[in-house]
Amino acid sequence: MTIDEAADFLFVSRSHGRRLPENGTVRGALGDDGEYIVDDWSVRTYKAELNERAKRFFDAQTEDNEPPGL
Repeated sequence: MTIDEAADFLFVSRSHGRRLPENGTVRGALGDDGEYIVDDWSVRTYKAELNERAKRFFDAQTEDNEPPGL
């Protein structure tokens, strides 16, 4: 999976997608053209982790415990 494909899959900006393998969030390697090729499994795992965090956040919200600013 290319960085652009991973960014689209994760619904993040391409610049954020480029940082993911650089900071070790997903596994990847530089291809022959100098672009990162990222591991599909690590991208899917990262997306699952983000979804789980979002689910926990929204499940924790009640009318008595709304996020700041609402």
